[in-house]
Amino acid sequence: MSLKSKIIIGVIVLAGASVLFFKYGTNASTGYDSAGGETRYKEYIVRRGMFKIDVSATGLVKPIDRVEIKSKASGRIDFLPIEEGDIVRKNDIICRLDKTDVQADFDQRRADLDIAEAELKQAENNFARRQKLFEKKLISREELDNSDLSVAQAKGKLVRSRVALDQAQVRLDETEVRSPLDGIMLKKFVEVGQIISSGINNVSGGTAIAALANMSRVHIEAGIDEIDVGKVRIGQEARVVAEAYPHKKFSGQIIRIAPEATLSQNVTQFNVIVEVENESGLLKSGMNASVEITIIEENDMLLAPMLALNSSSGRPQARGERNSRHVLVKENGEFVEREIKVGRSDFKDAIVISGLQEGDTIGVAMRSRLKDANDRLEQRIKKSRSFGANTSKSSKSSKSSKPSKTSKPSKKPSKKSSKAKQGAGK
Repeated sequence: MSLKSKIIIGVIVLAGASVLFFKYGTNASTGYDSAGGETRYKEYIVRRGMFKIDVSATGLVKPIDRVEIKSKASGRIDFLPIEEGDIVRKNDIICRLDKTDVQADFDQRRADLDIAEAELKQAENNFARRQKLFEKKLISREELDNSDLSVAQAKGKLVRSRVALDQAQVRLDETEVRSPLDGIMLKKFVEVGQIISSGINNVSGGTAIAALANMSRVHIEAGIDEIDVGKVRIGQEARVVAEAYPHKKFSGQIIRIAPEATLSQNVTQFNVIVEVENESGLLKSGMNASVEITIIEENDMLLAPMLALNSSSGRPQARGERNSRHVLVKENGEFVEREIKVGRSDFKDAIVISGLQEGDTIGVAMRSRLKDANDRLEQRIKKSRSFGANTSKSSKSSKSSKPSKTSKPSKKPSKKSSKAKQGAGK
């Protein structure tokens, strides 16, 4: 069987299946009546309700106050009581470093302070005794001044000892790293026994110990298309749905709109920051979430479905444009065409300005679409048949146009025929 024959047979089978489908399978839903082929209508009721236009975007959950904790001191970690996910309070200990050397230095500075205090006391007693001797003119003025100088030197040494002790106390305190705020432990970067470097004395910035964040309030950073960004404003309410909790909605508020756009895959977007309450702790850092922002919300509006509206100008209605439309309205059991005026619209409903009333029934002819599809199918079948017929005719004509070898006329007459002709002439 040739390829052309296979194509023709396949088209015929497809046409037969389509006819059976239209005849037996679509009476209830498509609008065809198997008995008389009458057009059916899908009916809609004009109603009053809320008209809303929302802007949707997707983004990530991010903590507001994320802190990367580092140590001012360097050393080996001896104690690390935290784990990822732990709830910590301000000043709770995060880790403790080996304090052997720092403790020894602190003890030395405290001993130096004790000595300085004793030396000052001795210098002051000597000065008091010498002053009495000077009053009795038993010693010279120079000896009294030397005693006064010793008191001043002892006071200076005492001050230096106190400062050194305070510095040693700070270094000793720095061996214990504490939480700077209330929050949840997001990540732990080190383990017990690891040697870490100082975050202030190291060029590289020091070793990160853990990441901490207050998750009672979080940010959703979402990209809004440039077409819709002009319709949102700071302070506007937003609804957030996390992919982890598809049936739960979180309430948020827009707190920031990026002044500069970002370009991703040839799509221009502006980042919008939505702040969301998260006292329950359900929203985790890095979760995917969708944001819905209501741009327009009008109550008690007369609404008609967009599916039932046809543009009087033959062009589709732009979103939010007021326009004249044609609808099929049911009057006395029959659908008649009527022109109406509509206002704002979304992809589902349009606000009716005039021409309809609440409770009116409007319809959509269900036959026209299938009839068009059937007509197109019949045209394809006719084309395929005509293509086969033309091909067969052309092949036959091409065969008949070529002279056959058996029917080829001879240019020279035979001798017998010529003699017969001569005899007849005589």
